[in-house]
Amino acid sequence: MGMMLQQERKMKMRKAFSLAWGLALSLVVCTAAAASAAEKGAEERVIRVATPGNYAPFTMYDELTQKWSGFEIDMWYAIGEKAGYEIQWVRLDLPANFAEMDLGRVDTVAKQISITPSRQQKYDFTQPYFFSPYCLTVREDNDEVKTWKDMEGKSIALREGGSELEFIAALDPKNKVKKSIYESNILQDVSLGRVTATPYPFLTLPWVLRENPTLKLKSVDLENPIFTEVNAYPFARTDRGRELLKLTDGILTRMFEDGSYAKLCEKWFGMNVMDSKYAKEYREKQGGKQGK
Repeated sequence: MGMMLQQERKMKMRKAFSLAWGLALSLVVCTAAAASAAEKGAEERVIRVATPGNYAPFTMYDELTQKWSGFEIDMWYAIGEKAGYEIQWVRLDLPANFAEMDLGRVDTVAKQISITPSRQQKYDFTQPYFFSPYCLTVREDNDEVKTWKDMEGKSIALREGGSELEFIAALDPKNKVKKSIYESNILQDVSLGRVTATPYPFLTLPWVLRENPTLKLKSVDLENPIFTEVNAYPFARTDRGRELLKLTDGILTRMFEDGSYAKLCEKWFGMNVMDSKYAKEYREKQGGKQGK
């Protein structure tokens, strides 16, 4: 009888231990799942923006202070604040930033990105946030180049990976203009006479010249830009990309309506770009809509 009671007690103890172990294991699993969900949730509240930090006055990074500044930097901080998202900067230049977006390591790109046919085949874009009429920029003492027609037989500097490659190729199908591809220092080389001209947004050139008085440059034929970029933010065609695109597009609409976009434009360019004739012409083509 005593042995039977002892065996019964052992069995009860084993069951109690098994139950306690099961509960402990379940608690560990639940805690791990909760932590994973929390980490995922935290990650989802971050927008990773690739930008070079060397494209004034849109994105600028100060190596000394390790601080970011610029029109698009301010834009994304405003978007993040309104959406409740942290903005994480990933310092990359073209074309690496698009490659990183393809790999899912960044969510979008900020560098006055233009909507082009080739990019539209691969990415979805927000409504436009900027319109950039590009004119030929030449040395201040250059009296030979007054229009695009004067560029035949001369040289033009183009940014590596930049949208102007497509625009200039369309303007010069017979390759009568010599193209030089640059990673940097384009304006310096035009100013020094090493290359004849470069396409540059004339709305931002005054800011660049004010900040860099040694550059002796001017834009020509302002009434007839050689092309106009429509700038918007690209997102990958993934679930996360589509979600962030919808979020960003909604915030842009709010910024246009509440005046915060206009304030940023006034701060950096002394005008509201959405009031420019280029923006108005675009909206008319789109049926009066703010964006595309």
